[in-house]
Amino acid sequence: MRDPYAHVLSETGQSAWQLAVIQLSSWTTVPIIATSILILQKNSFLGAVLTIVVGNALLWFIRLAIVAMGADGRKSTLDIARDYMGQVGGYFIAGLLLISTLAWFIVQTNAAGGALTQLVSLGYNPEIDRFTQMSVFLGIVSTFLCMEGVVLLRRLSVVAFPLLLVCFFAIVFTLPNRSVGQSGMPLSLTGLSLVLATNLGITADLPTFFRHSESWSTSVKALTVIQLVNIGVGICSLYFGSIVTQNFGIETEAVLSTGSEVLRTSLVLFVFFSVICTNVANVYSASVGWEMVAPQALVGRKEYLILGLGLTTIFILVSDVFSPELLLHIADYSLVNLCLVLILGFLMRKSMRSAPGKFEQWCYFSAWLTATATNALQFLGVLTDTIDPLSVGMSIILGISGFSFAIRRMLQEG
Repeated sequence: MRDPYAHVLSETGQSAWQLAVIQLSSWTTVPIIATSILILQKNSFLGAVLTIVVGNALLWFIRLAIVAMGADGRKSTLDIARDYMGQVGGYFIAGLLLISTLAWFIVQTNAAGGALTQLVSLGYNPEIDRFTQMSVFLGIVSTFLCMEGVVLLRRLSVVAFPLLLVCFFAIVFTLPNRSVGQSGMPLSLTGLSLVLATNLGITADLPTFFRHSESWSTSVKALTVIQLVNIGVGICSLYFGSIVTQNFGIETEAVLSTGSEVLRTSLVLFVFFSVICTNVANVYSASVGWEMVAPQALVGRKEYLILGLGLTTIFILVSDVFSPELLLHIADYSLVNLCLVLILGFLMRKSMRSAPGKFEQWCYFSAWLTATATNALQFLGVLTDTIDPLSVGMSIILGISGFSFAIRRMLQEG
């Protein structure tokens, strides 16, 4: 069996700017926009600003710890998961990365295809399914751009991020309604858990990308840039309520009713480049899982082509008959819980000054699996959802991991 650690990185000298724009172009921007709108519904404007700032500050520390876990040895997320959850846990996480990529590919391509179909002016023909054509086009473009792995992802992000930034501010200045409302609500941190829940899943995947960093100091600079930009994007996004839905969609009727070509064109470019960058980053993230479960003959440059074409084909086959909502939520819960397990394991490892043994690995794996299963049952309505899934998952992981820590202490003292 091939050792999943035995990979050769294509490049290990990415600058802070290159590391940052890969994340900003593909992972963080769209969730930040939608999250900001949701926070404002429960908070005053100043309270929402405070929540965004505090949330991103907390994320900076959490992400710093996650990236530090992979810095020694340039390990991917999957490598770190195997360190803390063992070989069996590693296979589960490999499957999770592949399933998560499938779910997000379907959801994001659906959302982008629907928005672009409405926003792009083309001749109408009732015999042509424009939505399917647009979605397949996005999938094919994503496939061609993912064939060189992180090398082409870096080049794509360096070009796309400035364009996304220009489009973002063009949208801000041409919004049909800049009212933020909620002026009578008290200043609070309501929505902080939403910021963490939305971003912890993304955080778990950072080592896969940051293993290409030039140095540790470069990674710290990149993380700082990411969080500062996210704060700015998050605050500006508080004004986006008139054109963005809670489900990450675009209110195309509100956009078209303004008659602003600048707004429409900016949204078209923003949605197009965002979904392409996200799909390419998703494929690269999933590739580490593919490398663990696929035969050696299907690993290398061809793996990106296989994943890209495979995801596009699956999208064509299931987009009309399969709702990925359950799959997407379970994948998100799984990634958030993975992040919590890795952070807790990292802290315990520092405290014990030793790598986790077989017993600890099984405890961490059990904590992750139990928390994820419980969250899934909450989503299905089998268990009560009066307590938010993040708190439930954190409680389970703390309980099981704390038990393993106590047993390890007793064995050492005995």
